[in-house]
Amino acid sequence: MERVIGLVNKLQQICTSLGDNALSPQSILWNKLPTIVVVGGQSSGKSSVLEAVVGRDFLPRGTGIVTRRPLVLQLVKTDDPNAQDYGEFSHAPGRKIFNFEDIRKEIEDETERHLHKMGTNKVVSPDPIYLTVYSNNVPNLTLVDMPGLTKVPIDGQPLSIVQELDDMARQYVKSDNAIILAVTPANADLATSDALRMARDVDPSGDRTIGVLTKVDIMDRGTDCRDVLLGKTLKLKHGWVAVVNRGQADINSRVSMKDARAKEREFFQGKPEYQDLQNTGTTFLADKLSNHLINEIMKSLPSIQSYIDDTIAKLTKELQALGGDVSHSRGAMLHMTLQLCQKLERAFERFVDGGKDGGEKILDVFEIKLKEAINKLPFQRILTLKNVQMVVNEADGYQPHIIAPENGYRRLIEDGLSLLRDPSLNAVELVHQILKSIVTLAVNTPECRDLQRFFNLKSEIINHAANTLERLRKETDSMVRTLVDMEASYLSASFFREIVAAESYAYDPSRPRPAFYTLAGENLFEKRYDNLPAADAHLQKISDHVSAYLAIVKGQMLATVPKAIVHCMVVPAKGGLLTVLQEEVAGKEEPQLRRMINESEEIAEQRENIKKRLTLLQRASKEISAFM
Repeated sequence: MERVIGLVNKLQQICTSLGDNALSPQSILWNKLPTIVVVGGQSSGKSSVLEAVVGRDFLPRGTGIVTRRPLVLQLVKTDDPNAQDYGEFSHAPGRKIFNFEDIRKEIEDETERHLHKMGTNKVVSPDPIYLTVYSNNVPNLTLVDMPGLTKVPIDGQPLSIVQELDDMARQYVKSDNAIILAVTPANADLATSDALRMARDVDPSGDRTIGVLTKVDIMDRGTDCRDVLLGKTLKLKHGWVAVVNRGQADINSRVSMKDARAKEREFFQGKPEYQDLQNTGTTFLADKLSNHLINEIMKSLPSIQSYIDDTIAKLTKELQALGGDVSHSRGAMLHMTLQLCQKLERAFERFVDGGKDGGEKILDVFEIKLKEAINKLPFQRILTLKNVQMVVNEADGYQPHIIAPENGYRRLIEDGLSLLRDPSLNAVELVHQILKSIVTLAVNTPECRDLQRFFNLKSEIINHAANTLERLRKETDSMVRTLVDMEASYLSASFFREIVAAESYAYDPSRPRPAFYTLAGENLFEKRYDNLPAADAHLQKISDHVSAYLAIVKGQMLATVPKAIVHCMVVPAKGGLLTVLQEEVAGKEEPQLRRMINESEEIAEQRENIKKRLTLLQRASKEISAFM
């Protein structure tokens, strides 16, 4: 029996080390362990019951709300009967307190310190105090003493106190593993008991509730609680236990716990209505609690072990995701930095080569956006008869052309080619923005998750990637401008020779006519001009010739601009996104590398917390395995 209770005490000590309790937002272990929670109304005798079980005076006393924070009390039975009893608080580890009056004072002082920190004139707090009492005279038990419940605020208590106390107690007793010790004074109406009301709310079947009747010795003359103890009225599945605590006069007279126990036995043995009942007295209560706790523990152990194993596996996975500890030797830091650079480059290359967030977006720029932008260009403004006449006349100057207006042709073509510049350069910028977004995607891939740990290194990588892409953008921009300017710098005379030859009467009819189409898709040699005045027909032919030439150049640009962008920007980015950074890193000394690999404090703290929880849970698993 002692081994079982001892096991749970060890597991609850592990919970204490984890800061795990009933109020933890994500309780790791506490809510899986069977725990005895003592609830009752204010001045119902809760604290006196606990002191009787411990055999020591150590809890705050007074009127109104005496217990103002939950007290998690772990009783550890020592082997040496001659060893001195002592207590130890989790907020003051290693400090053994042998004077139990000092324990009482520390509970009061720690409560005041905590409430003062909370501010806003708080009267109670749900944050527990952890106290472990070591003695040869106590059973191995863990109990939680809750602040007393009340129906009406008293002694200047805030109006919210009723709900605060109720909510607090409910948090601790709602768990399926909480054993409710419902303390009720026998000299009051049991039907209105605060403890029973809460127990019935959270445990309607009564599977987790044990009733305790206090103040049996001061019931009205002629009344007793025999029927309750026999289960005839207010029946509880696990029954009731009657106890007689020390009264205020006994406390003032410093009646010892040993004498109080003797006095309690005399009372029950001297009363005919209780003489034949076993469920009376503090000794019976302590034994009943121990036995009940043992039964609950034995039922829960397999599920606790399974839960701990699952949690260990989950935390191990989380720890692996956060990465290992950082070595600060130059070689290790250099190796890790270069590895992370290579991982990001591989992730970047993978996105560029495929996927809707990478390669497909770039292809969309070439196949759809660039085509749409060029097809929407206002070539027709240049090719109107009015504009053609104006440009030709301006190009001729004071001396009109004799046969073909060559200067006019050149100016019209140059004006048309200049329109191609903006959509071509815009395609460069669109691909540049896509590549920048791919860097962000690559940084957030699972293989690059370690970058989240190192804020400075992550910033360096992102900045160098951005600088590389900006340099490549400028080079690509220059190349595309050159492509457009090349077309304007040298016009293909063979195109016009073909037109002249095809339109001449001497053209060999056995040769197929060249297929030249205007921007509107009309076949140049199938158009008729005999329905136009001679002057207009002349201008329309010039317009159509220019249009057909621009159509050829437009097709060439749609083919060559994507090639230029891929050759000058996409391929070099894939092949050397972080080359400059890697060269710089190779020359850095240890202090510079250490500054760059400055792990995020949040990540480091998160890893340490997980490691601590893992260590404690592994310890808990070993304790259970050794027991089973």
